[in-house]
Amino acid sequence: MDKDCVLYLLMDMRVNGVLDRILEKDEEYQEITRKSGEYLDRLEAMELPKEARELIDLLSCEQNALVARYGALAYLLGFSDCVELMAKPLHFAGIQKKTS
Repeated sequence: MDKDCVLYLLMDMRVNGVLDRILEKDEEYQEITRKSGEYLDRLEAMELPKEARELIDLLSCEQNALVARYGALAYLLGFSDCVELMAKPLHFAGIQKKTS
């Protein structure tokens, strides 16, 4: 999908503006952030060799990128579904239109 399309621009505006404020207040998100920090502290305390730390960092970065991409695509799919629903008249199977 073209990253200059309106859908991407809208997503960027919402994610980088509104979502950040929501995440600041979301207790579950804050708890995950706290636990992640604890795990990082434990990992650093292990004093692993540089090669192992770098490999763990690369893995973590790729996993984060994967989840972020999944979330972005899911958001775009949901948004495009909403646009499609709003643009088309609704047709319900088995429901007759009322006529005067």
